[in-house]
Amino acid sequence: MLRAAFQEKIIAKKSAKHQEIHQALGSSTLGGLASFVYEFKQAKNQFKGSMGEWGISTILQCFPDTWVMFNNALISTNNSGGLTEIDHLIIGLKGVFLLEIKTWKGSFSAYNDKWKRREGSNWVAVTDSPTSQSAYHQKMFSRWITSVVPNLPESFVYAPVVFPIAKWLGVNNCSVSVFQGVPALLQTMVNCPECLTETQVQAIADAVANYKISENTTPTPRPIPKPKLVKRQNYSS
Repeated sequence: MLRAAFQEKIIAKKSAKHQEIHQALGSSTLGGLASFVYEFKQAKNQFKGSMGEWGISTILQCFPDTWVMFNNALISTNNSGGLTEIDHLIIGLKGVFLLEIKTWKGSFSAYNDKWKRREGSNWVAVTDSPTSQSAYHQKMFSRWITSVVPNLPESFVYAPVVFPIAKWLGVNNCSVSVFQGVPALLQTMVNCPECLTETQVQAIADAVANYKISENTTPTPRPIPKPKLVKRQNYSS
């Protein structure tokens, strides 16, 4: 399945990290301890991510029941079987929103997609730029969805980065919007003009739910399981 293929890549990455640790420290007690610490940090980061994303799942409650949200949606990044995971993919009359959630604590600054975090009185460069990553997701998703769903409008895909628990953010001239907290994101989504019809919303949702790996890259492609939609109460438009 699509998610199984993606999970294999994650496992391979973790295995490579363990091998790197053992090459550096050997099979000694110290090496075993380093591997344990790595696994502990991975589990801790997953827990933090779940806590930070809890507020995001309530966003859909504020919109009509014609809106759809997929959690941990997989999308294609190229024609060679590349995949990437979107924390939350929301589809509604106001467009498609690819939400990247960063549960980073502390203070951060960004200019032209170059990020830094504050450590004491110093600012240290952040290797992976969340805004560059989201801009890439936006580009890849737009290219794919317009190839499978006809007559979609221009600039209907948004890829904001949300920091639910950051202490301070200073962001200028980045490729995508950045929000400190869910309320600011929600207000912006509410203010977006409607650009999709209900038929287009359903067509995009169906395309996401039924995406298949290309036959050129996988001998026996299988459809990804249809994600469960987020349960919520109905609200009037």
